[in-house]
Amino acid sequence: IFVRDNFISLDTVRGSSMAPSLSPHAHERGELDRVFIKRGISTKSVERGDVITFWKPHKADEISIKRVVGLEGDTVFPHRGFAVDGEGAVVVPAGHVWVEGDNSRRSYDSCDFGPVSKALIDGKATKV
Repeated sequence: IFVRDNFISLDTVRGSSMAPSLSPHAHERGELDRVFIKRGISTKSVERGDVITFWKPHKADEISIKRVVGLEGDTVFPHRGFAVDGEGAVVVPAGHVWVEGDNSRRSYDSCDFGPVSKALIDGKATKV
């Protein structure tokens, strides 16, 4: 438990929000990918394009996995949902990241709930 909570774990990706990158055949064939998650990472090491796990802001007892598409200070243009100004642009606030699933049609992500606090980041996917 100590190693899993602080260093590395092997977790199963359920659902198709990260398809085709992760678990692309989850619904058709029930095939689920497993990923190594590096825990205890410095949030300063999180970069655009990283796949991270984080505690869901709207369901504090669940963890989600998504790709980082915006860092603090970046301007993102959500294709649906969450938008601060009339032009649809959102500036990611300090101490936050913008995350989206690779399968935008089946993903509940920052487009729905906004930027995610770096304090909610649990780990970074390192290998499928």
